[in-house]
Amino acid sequence: MPPFTPQVLSSADPAAVESTCEEYSLTAAEFKELHSRCVDAKATAYCPYSKFRVGASVISVDGVFFNGANVENASYPVGTCAERVAFGKAVTEGHRKIRAVAVATDVSPPATPCGMCRQL
Repeated sequence: MPPFTPQVLSSADPAAVESTCEEYSLTAAEFKELHSRCVDAKATAYCPYSKFRVGASVISVDGVFFNGANVENASYPVGTCAERVAFGKAVTEGHRKIRAVAVATDVSPPATPCGMCRQL
């Protein structure tokens, strides 16, 4: 099985947004909400060591959104990525089928989820 390569999409490209929404059965409103939520979540990141803020938002197949931000610890591997926080919230609320994930960072080009988050 080939490795999964996440699609990195800039919300500034209307044609890419439209084709992505069509491909993954997202409405423009759902895409906009995912974008807004992951950017807002980024502001809540706790990253005093790396200063690398990450926000994430996931939408379940039921249309429910869950947000997360990265939370660092002085012991580097013990920190938690924004994506895993958002997925953890969804799972603990009973939503185990996710339709889409959005991630926001302060870097350009945008960062993709780490290997651990891709595995999750």
